[in-house]
Amino acid sequence: MIASCIEGRIRFRHPALTDPDLLRIVATQLAEMPGITAIEANPRTGSVLVTHDASVATDDLVAMAEALAATHAEALAASAPAAPPRKKMTTAQLKRRTQKVGLASCMAATLVTGLADTKAAHLTFGFALAGFAAWHLYMYRRRFLA
Repeated sequence: MIASCIEGRIRFRHPALTDPDLLRIVATQLAEMPGITAIEANPRTGSVLVTHDASVATDDLVAMAEALAATHAEALAASAPAAPPRKKMTTAQLKRRTQKVGLASCMAATLVTGLADTKAAHLTFGFALAGFAAWHLYMYRRRFLA
């Protein structure tokens, strides 16, 4: 919640403060504290800059901000960014992923079986690799021939 804090000023930032009504309430309540010299509220950035004199302790301002956050917890929680929903893969994306995984796994298996000197398995994975490579060339034929 505290974005920056230096002698005589402190900046609070939260996504809920992009709501102009909530920002006005928070700024008004902070301005009522004794020793506050200026309040700058910016709904675009969701921040409140509080300028104060030396009689106000930073800890008091932090406590006041935490009390305001507790008071407006529902609004803060409601405006918190939710995790974006996970998108399902399209058929084309699933084909491309299957193709890439097939190419990579067949290449690795071909190398391992070649180094292990197992000719039958090496030949099988080699043919599978050739099949995936042919599928790859077919899928991207327009790019290759353009």
